Order: sequence, then C-alpha cells, then structure tokens
Amino acid sequence: MKAWKLPLSSAIFAISVGAYAVEPEGIVLDSGITLLPSVELSVSDDDNVYLQPEASQEGSTITRLRPALGVQADLGQTQVRLGYVAEKGTYSSDDNDNYTDQTIAAGADFEMTSRHQLNLSALLKDAHDARGASTATLQGAGVLSTDPDEYDETTMAADFIYGSASAFLNLTTGLKRYEKEYSNNFSDGTRDRDHVKTTLSAQAAFDVSSATDILVDVSSTNIEYNNDSAIADNREGSLVKALVGASYDLSGKVTGSAKVGVSQRSFDESDVDSDSALSWELNLTWNPRTYSTVTVFTAQSANETSGPGNYIDSNYSMASWEHEFSEYFSLTADVSLAKDAYYNDSDDREDDTLSYGLTGTYSPTTSLDVKASVKQADRDSTVDGLDYEQQVITLGVALAI
Repeated sequence: MKAWKLPLSSAIFAISVGAYAVEPEGIVLDSGITLLPSVELSVSDDDNVYLQPEASQEGSTITRLRPALGVQADLGQTQVRLGYVAEKGTYSSDDNDNYTDQTIAAGADFEMTSRHQLNLSALLKDAHDARGASTATLQGAGVLSTDPDEYDETTMAADFIYGSASAFLNLTTGLKRYEKEYSNNFSDGTRDRDHVKTTLSAQAAFDVSSATDILVDVSSTNIEYNNDSAIADNREGSLVKALVGASYDLSGKVTGSAKVGVSQRSFDESDVDSDSALSWELNLTWNPRTYSTVTVFTAQSANETSGPGNYIDSNYSMASWEHEFSEYFSLTADVSLAKDAYYNDSDDREDDTLSYGLTGTYSPTTSLDVKASVKQADRDSTVDGLDYEQQVITLGVALAI
C-alpha cells in the first residue's frame, strides 16, 4: 500500500516549508522522529492594501516573519505528523493592520492491513481577513472598520481507504467538519458569517489501464450558520456534488485528473430557490523537460459569501510555468482568472479578477531560498466602485534545516 496512499494533509507539509522550494533534511531523533524547523522573512511593497478603486487606494510596506516547526514520526504502519506556524505581519502605513496568525496541524495515517487504511487530520487556525478583503469594505465607500476581521478556523477530517496499488477498485470514504467563527467587527456583519460545514464524501477509482483510472466522486455538505438573523438564515442549506472523470499518467510527462458533473446548492428557507451549476475539476502537469514544468488547474466551487447574495458561484482557473535555468536559479510565471457570481444578490454582482506574476528563486543550497516576485491583480466588477488594480513587489528569504 504505497502508490495509492493519499497524502496526509497538504497543510501539514506546508507548515515547515511554506511556499518556498527548500528541501529540509530535518533533525533526526530517536524512535523515527524528525524535527523540521524553518523561518521565512519577506518584505512587500503593496500599492493598494485595501483593494480600493484608483482614486482611493493606499499603499504600504508589509514585513512578514514566519517561524515554523514540523514534526514527523515513522512508527512502521503508522505515520504521524504535527506542525506549528506563526506569522507576524507589520504594516508601515497603519499599525491597526498589524496581525499575528497561528496555525496548528496534526494528522496520522494508519495502515491497518494491505488493503485498509485510515487517515485522520486536524487543523486549527487563529487568523484574519485583511481590511478591504471582506465585510470591512462597503462598495464605493472605502474601508469602514479600524481593524482586520479576526477569526478562528477548525477543520477535522477522517478518510477510510479500501484498495491497493494493483486493485481494480480503490474506494475512499470521508467525513469532514469545518467551522469558522469571527471574534470582532460584529457591527460590520461578521456575526452573520460564522458557520459550520459537515461533509460526507466518497470517491471510487477504477483501474482500466496502467495509465488511466476512471473516477467517480460524490459529496454532500450540510451548511449551518450560527447567528439567528435573516441574513444568516438565508445562507443555511446544503451542497450536493457529483463528478465523473479520469486520472492519467502518460509516460510520466503528462499527469493529472479531469472530472465533470453537477452541483446543487439548496437552502432551508422556502423563499430562497435552489441553484444548480455545471461543476468540474481539472489538474494537469506537463513536464516537457526534467527542468521545466507546466501546471494547469481549473475548478468550479460554491463558496460562502462575506456580504452580498446567498453564496458565491466561483470559477477559478490557473496556469503556471516553472523553469530551472540551473541548479541554483529558477523562474516561475503564473496567471489566474477568478470569476465570482453572487447568487440572489440584489445588484446581480459578478466579479472577474485577473492575476499574473513572475517569481525568481535563487537556491544556493537545498535549505536556503531567496525569492523576488512581482504580482499584479485587476478586478472588474459589475457593481460601481468595486473595480481595483493592485501591484505587489516582494523580496523574501527562507531557511529550513
């Protein structure tokens, strides 16, 4: 049970290395335990920190410090991982925007038999929404609140997997609970955003050839809001999604999966109509050379709204190209387009956000990265006063043992 084993949790792996390409060796202790300490420091020049129209935009220099510690233990048939990361952000323009976020991640893989595996994971976050990125922005009226929206996030998940690398059928069933609760800016509407999502899911993978699996995904999510208000009540309901497709591995150069189907968002309030949408997920990785990688991703999702409408019908597409010019230097170009439609909004709001950027990475050793990037984002909204342009230039360094 190796090739088909699901990763424990991408969040846990990201705890110790962040968004950098460092490859830490870790500090090996007794009994199969490895420590993975790391630290990141970055300085960004953001010309529109509150995501405002050109006439109202304000710039700031943002310094971020991100120490982290990962722990992994190989106990034979059981793999355990823990992670902790803190991020301190300091703004030059306004001390009220300063923040300290924390994340704790934990998980374990239990290989019970050659065909049965249980994966458990948990993620706890004490985080924030930057001012201008949520209900703190009133369309066309600038930033209202004096502080970022602060919240706690809890995710707990369990996956049971039946199958093997050589089996015709691999079946994964999952249970996931997600909770988000805000702790300030209640007068700006954050109470109406507290919610709990409980998801039951199943994925079947049928091995039809050495390079292709047929995939069938179904999931049902119950969505409950904590506040007893008309706004919160109109967002409660369920999301059902069914997708079919295939995963593929063509000579090791093209790998990924593609699935398409339908999703339906239903609401508990009888005067709010259900909404059905075409749904899809596509991941593609192309390696024309060992030192060059093209990645394409696109998906439809139903997201919770921070203000207008009952929910957001989101379509997101991204493409990136990473090229290693030498052992020490690589360059990544990326572009993405997010199309958000706010269902049942009185203004029929739709936003198109185009983002693109270029990142250079210098890696004198496998444990040290120096990065420089420039990112541009442009939002075009059907509602007056919500268009913006933003450019962020960042210089950062990451060190991992």
